[in-house]
Amino acid sequence: MFDGCRKAIRYAMFTANLLILVGGIVVFAIGIWTLADKAFMERLLGSNLYVSSGAILIATGLIAVIIAFLGCMGALKEIKCMLLTFFIILLMIFITMLVGGILGFVFRNEVEEHMHTEMLKTVKQYMNDTPVTEAWDAVQTKFECCGIKPDGDSSYLPYKIWMDMNQNFRMKGPQVPSSCCKSKAVVLQCQQNPSPDTTWTSECYEKLKDFVKDHAIVVGGIGIGIACVMIIGMILSCALFLMIGI
Repeated sequence: MFDGCRKAIRYAMFTANLLILVGGIVVFAIGIWTLADKAFMERLLGSNLYVSSGAILIATGLIAVIIAFLGCMGALKEIKCMLLTFFIILLMIFITMLVGGILGFVFRNEVEEHMHTEMLKTVKQYMNDTPVTEAWDAVQTKFECCGIKPDGDSSYLPYKIWMDMNQNFRMKGPQVPSSCCKSKAVVLQCQQNPSPDTTWTSECYEKLKDFVKDHAIVVGGIGIGIACVMIIGMILSCALFLMIGI
């Protein structure tokens, strides 16, 4: 009966490690997904927590894949040293993953506080700072939006911010960036006389805020979810470690 219980724990641990392996691959992919959006958002976010959580998930995802192999071998061969090493490293990964998940949720709550101020500040730098220009163009193209509303003015048309806060846009010249235009065919009309027919009228702040919040939920949720699977792996490795040699 004891041997049957030990075999059950051994194969349960093997299964848990397969889940950790798959989870590690998923976490790595989510981390890459997070950092892939860094290029066009970093200058507009006003915080580096979003990028930090992605970097943590990439590192821990890679380590989780490697350690899952170690756990599988330790379970099948019943090597105590390997099981102990597996437990210690898995505990470290668990703590790191938990921190990465928490960072994702913490950043979600800080989005509104930092992003609006940072985006307003960078409007003045458009066409004067290449990274800022590229970031705004990427955001406006990706989210089909244009500009941002100042604080406390819900009736303000967001694309007007370019004329109000950036000296490169005036009534007698281009009034909005070309990335605000709905298609290349209407760029001239769009820039000279912005209207709902030719110009995106949605506010970029709201679009970007929703995107980052949703992204942070995915990053944080998966990080915490995989960390919970790791708890099962640690419990099973301890149980098997104690049973070996009895």
